[in-house]
Amino acid sequence: MVFESVKRVNELVKRMSILEENIAVEIEYIKEVYSKASKSMSDSQHYFLNGIQASPVTKSYLLTKKGIEVVGEEAVPISAFIDQALNFANYPKKKIEVLMVLAKHLEAMPMNLS
Repeated sequence: MVFESVKRVNELVKRMSILEENIAVEIEYIKEVYSKASKSMSDSQHYFLNGIQASPVTKSYLLTKKGIEVVGEEAVPISAFIDQALNFANYPKKKIEVLMVLAKHLEAMPMNLS
């Protein structure tokens, strides 16, 4: 019975490792698509990213041709912004939730990213 418990927990550890690898792949994909969206924007275009937290203080983030901008601050590279947003997601379920918010924003953007 004890051996069976260890075996079952080890199986959970393996599945968690696979899930974390899958999350890492999706993070890189989201970064790539956001970079593509940013590069396709004109200098005057922007997209408001509400519901995304990349710092302890609530801020308004804009996706622009320069990357992610906050009024009164320098633009942040997209990759760094997404990494910062995911730093607040300290377990897989929360990371998936953040990725979903990012994906929903991509879906709502009025541009063709295919």
